Amino acid sequence: MSILHLDKLLNPTSVVVVGASARESSPGLALVSNLLDGGYQGELQLVNPRYKTVLGQSCYKSLAALPSVPELALILTPTRLLRKTLVQCARKGIKVAIVMSGMPDAKALHRYARRLGLRLLGPYCAGLIRPHLGLNATYSANRIDAGSLAIITQSASFGAALVDWAEATSVGFSALLSTGADTDIRLADLLDLLAEDRHTKAIIVFLNRVHGSRALLSALSATARIKPVVLMKSTQDGARYCDALTHTGQVYSSDRVFQAALARAGVVRIRTFSNLFAAAKILASELRTQGKRLAIVSNGAAPAMLACERIESKGFKSPLLCSALGAQLKKQLGKDFSGNNPIVLRDLSQLEAHYPIAITTLRDSGAFDAVLAIYVPDSRNDPTDIARAVLSLPDSSIPLLTCWMGEASVGESRQAFADAGVASFRTPEAATESFDFLHRYFVSQQQLLQLPNPASRHTRADVSSARELVWQELANGTRVMGPQKTRRILSLFDIDVLPAARAESLEQALVVAQRIGFPVVMKLVSPNIAYKATVVRTQLNIDNQQQLHDAWSKIKQRLSERRPDAEFRGVLIEKMHRWENARSLAVSISRDAGFGPVLTVGIGGDLTALVQMRSVQLPPLNNFLIDDLLSNSELAVYMGEFRHCPAVGTAAISHALRQLSELACELPEVFSLDINPLVVSDTQAIALDAQVVIEKPSTQQRYSHLAIHPYPWQWVRQVSLKQNHKIKLRPIRPEDGESIRMLIREMSPESRFFRFMHAINELSPKMLAQFTKLDYDRQMAFVAVAEDGSIIGVSRYTIDNNQQHGEFAISVGDQWQGIGVASALMRLLIEHAESRELVSLHGDVLRTNTAMHRLMKSQGFNGSLNKDDPEVLIYRLKLPATEPGLQNTKE
Repeated sequence: MSILHLDKLLNPTSVVVVGASARESSPGLALVSNLLDGGYQGELQLVNPRYKTVLGQSCYKSLAALPSVPELALILTPTRLLRKTLVQCARKGIKVAIVMSGMPDAKALHRYARRLGLRLLGPYCAGLIRPHLGLNATYSANRIDAGSLAIITQSASFGAALVDWAEATSVGFSALLSTGADTDIRLADLLDLLAEDRHTKAIIVFLNRVHGSRALLSALSATARIKPVVLMKSTQDGARYCDALTHTGQVYSSDRVFQAALARAGVVRIRTFSNLFAAAKILASELRTQGKRLAIVSNGAAPAMLACERIESKGFKSPLLCSALGAQLKKQLGKDFSGNNPIVLRDLSQLEAHYPIAITTLRDSGAFDAVLAIYVPDSRNDPTDIARAVLSLPDSSIPLLTCWMGEASVGESRQAFADAGVASFRTPEAATESFDFLHRYFVSQQQLLQLPNPASRHTRADVSSARELVWQELANGTRVMGPQKTRRILSLFDIDVLPAARAESLEQALVVAQRIGFPVVMKLVSPNIAYKATVVRTQLNIDNQQQLHDAWSKIKQRLSERRPDAEFRGVLIEKMHRWENARSLAVSISRDAGFGPVLTVGIGGDLTALVQMRSVQLPPLNNFLIDDLLSNSELAVYMGEFRHCPAVGTAAISHALRQLSELACELPEVFSLDINPLVVSDTQAIALDAQVVIEKPSTQQRYSHLAIHPYPWQWVRQVSLKQNHKIKLRPIRPEDGESIRMLIREMSPESRFFRFMHAINELSPKMLAQFTKLDYDRQMAFVAVAEDGSIIGVSRYTIDNNQQHGEFAISVGDQWQGIGVASALMRLLIEHAESRELVSLHGDVLRTNTAMHRLMKSQGFNGSLNKDDPEVLIYRLKLPATEPGLQNTKE
């Protein structure tokens, strides 16, 4: 993705309207009126050969006649004139244009614009609003206040509704952007732009459709690492996508997959319009929670119970007070204290004192993640005095939410809370909804931090053999793999399967049955029915040969009646010995149209058709994500104490899911895989029945079929340095933050100055987050790890806006300099940049940093003077584009 020239989109110092009009009720007139009425602070120019002036402003005949080069063009010309207008823009030197006109073939228009060197937003774009500049480049005449919320919308009508609603509720914006056709300047580019915008604290995204899931998730993840992102999608996707060959008949809704993808990207999804701004505002407030334990303090039982009921509908519970905390509160609040959570304050004469006491005690107890204070108007108390008493409390890491109910008597209180930056709500339901937003943001941020390897750390999978087997089947024209080879694939990925033998006649079946013993599971499949999976799957408790003979004959006869020309072969699968404590699950890998491979877990066996619940997650998985996958309430109940059976542990199913995740990552040829049932006990998970559908992948680029880039284990290196030192070089991880902070802190002031080119003692939390929480599709950082596990050096590069050049930086601990750490880090950085097909790497080096000068020259960099700063040299290395070198090292 590139945001080349897009600074002109968000902060233009000059704008031209091509298609300005003086005609009444015309779009051109409405646009010019809004630009003038909004008080745009930059230079405004108009173009239309029909007019000399529009609303008192000079209007030029053509773009060529303009006295200066505008930074942004707003185009409203008829469709037939669009190409001609773009040529005129390019000749004038304009780099960015918003096309508000319609165009049937948007992609063709964008291809034409790219040849001209133009970036386009639109066609069918509803425009741009930038209140801090007084820029209202839309058809909406609403008053638009400046604020900290940015909006990106694919729907022009939705954007208009938001602006109208915001005026009535005094909500301010930092920016409002319409994507239009979303084929050149895309939603992902706009996210990149707003991620670095200093006016924006939170971003609202409205989607009608998803184009380029990998790019979208990459942009959402990168933005969500910096500031909250709230997303609303117009409807659940009605165009369901499923594999018609699945055993269960389950139809997979892409909406469930979409939700899983957003969670992995760190985004909070909102499903109702009324909650959209509430979620964005509470997240922009920078209040944060670390869990879902809510304490409620109220002077009335009824509103407190409303809050409790709402919280329970979200799957939360209001924790009870422990005996010690209950005794402490009873001592502080007197005998009229309700004694439990919610805490009802009944001594109305002491509310001004009791609210602060209760809130402080609950915050300090460590038993709650947030406190909600509810006040119901009472003639014996002044709501403003109680609000001020609450506001007098010292700051705490435990969020405080307030709900002063009513209107006339509590307006001043709400204003006091707003002025102090304390979250305030009109109803208990709205307050608890906001707590739900905070908790979901916490959960999504936890998922965002997960960067699992594509393979588990101690994998026993034989990936090369599995890949060879799959490609042999594809070469033979196979789409649905046979039972034996399906079982072989699972075995190669260390997934236990029940032994099986093939029988092509009744006599063979009887011999095999005698050998493997009774009872058995019988499968009959027809090789002559193209693209059909199992025709019959029958589980039989057979005690003797006659029963087996009769069952086999009846099934063959029934199938022959349906297809007389079919030849049948069977597979007899040894049935497991009865486990005293086991569960049947259905697990699968399916291919979602937008987000690629998806792992699904549900209740299997005979209950599959009755229980439609499915937990969904995107690979790759790690322990945290697997625990989240298995935390579904229905699945948890099924795996717990069930029908008087003890609970089943999750170790075995977790192992199976890790291996399936590895299979999904390493074999893009697997279109779908279904295991039902997967019988799970405390110590073992065995696949009784499975089916694999394969197809040739569209590209051979590694992991391109995944929506989420896995941790790039292929870039892990073991390196020997001078003085017999051995270190590991690996891509950085989010959990490296504390080690990086210590590395920088322990460096000498001179070393820190050489690295950051200004005096710095310690990295801020925001800088640490930006340094360690990377999107590996967009940038790379490597750490050097000593044998004791400490980080002793860091190298990184970021790709500039045109996606062709990278700017590097490198740091090494003082005590580790001189033995080759910096050289090893730099070589690996260069290797990675070459694999990304970058044109060059460049970096700034202070003149006084002689050690860095030597390193640059040894690596082939050429130095040149920085014209803007004589104390700095710019070192640049031209790169040959190469394919990435993969190694077999796995961490």
